[in-house]
Amino acid sequence: MSLVDRFLALFQRGFYPRTHTPAFALEAMRNATIGGWIMVAIHFLTGAVILIHLSGDPRVTSGDWLIPATIQLFFALIYGGLATANWKGSRVAAVTILIFVLFDMFVVMSRVDGFDLQAIIQFVPLLLAVGGVRGAFAYAQFVKSGEA
Repeated sequence: MSLVDRFLALFQRGFYPRTHTPAFALEAMRNATIGGWIMVAIHFLTGAVILIHLSGDPRVTSGDWLIPATIQLFFALIYGGLATANWKGSRVAAVTILIFVLFDMFVVMSRVDGFDLQAIIQFVPLLLAVGGVRGAFAYAQFVKSGEA
């Protein structure tokens, strides 16, 4: 198997996973969970870096400077809750993760001109969230029909 074939198989497993059996659908649903936890890591690290940067700055005299870090940590908490709910089988959580990742990418891309590493990194959770939504709905159909 060539390197290109391996990359395409990995891309298919993340973005457009197979869902023809309950096991494959469950595995595809977990893609959104993985994407959600990647977003937790991104937001937690961003918030922590902002807090560390501000803690050594003597010019910081107001708590207003902490608002961006607090927002980042709040989104990390939200993504953590959604990822946990998706792991338990929530279709609403899978769709919400996808919507939040899209919104997050829009915010990141609108605030920066040119190349931004965070937007490139967020492309992975976006692909996983799309596959996860597909898997969540397929798994719900298997559960409804009694096959799962």
